[in-house]
Amino acid sequence: MTSYGSTGCLLLGLFSLLLVFNSASAVLRCWRCSTDVSNGEFCNDPFEPSTISEQQRYWSYVNCTYSVGVKSVNARPVCKKLVQEVYGKRVVSRSCFYEDVDDPSDKCAMDQTSSYIKTVYCRTCTTDGCNGGTGSAPLAALILIPLLLAGFRQICK
Repeated sequence: MTSYGSTGCLLLGLFSLLLVFNSASAVLRCWRCSTDVSNGEFCNDPFEPSTISEQQRYWSYVNCTYSVGVKSVNARPVCKKLVQEVYGKRVVSRSCFYEDVDDPSDKCAMDQTSSYIKTVYCRTCTTDGCNGGTGSAPLAALILIPLLLAGFRQICK
């Protein structure tokens, strides 16, 4: 077995962790759609990204890290899922949003709305595609990190 030495193992470990977390830290991508527009029915629950056409995916899975018009230095980009009853009709919308870094993920559920709008559900989240259902990025990281560590122990003995 090849020995990489402590410096080589450290560099290999740092590079591997960088690969695992790179996509999460560089750009936040969120679903942007609503059931109250024509051709927006794919936005409804249960949300099934695998059934979305390439054209819908191109326009609806978007980069949310732009900060144009953000008024607070403590604001961060998040993905948002909102379910409301508008004049009695259920509307599901998924979007990019900016919130204060200290806000709880359900703060948007407490926002004031017009009398004909009832908020049923609202949550924000910070991983790619998390407003489309179950986010897999945190789960993947929880699985990959122990596997990487176990591999490094074997390689770097």
